[in-house]
Amino acid sequence: MLCYLSLRRLFMNKKPASKQAARRKPRRKEILAALREESDRQLVELIRRRLALPIEQRKNFLRKRLPGGGSCL
Repeated sequence: MLCYLSLRRLFMNKKPASKQAARRKPRRKEILAALREESDRQLVELIRRRLALPIEQRKNFLRKRLPGGGSCL
């Protein structure tokens, strides 16, 4: 049987339904969707950063372009 103090603690710790709904733990699907969106944003940002670089730095090839249109190592 619960005593007066334990009952009081139970009722004092309860929060209104509106606050409980606002602070609920995110579901797994919501977390995965947010991670997917963030990953897509980061990928687009990475592509944009690499495209902004000159062609020599953008591609990590050992080949160098020659003025006549050829290439060499």
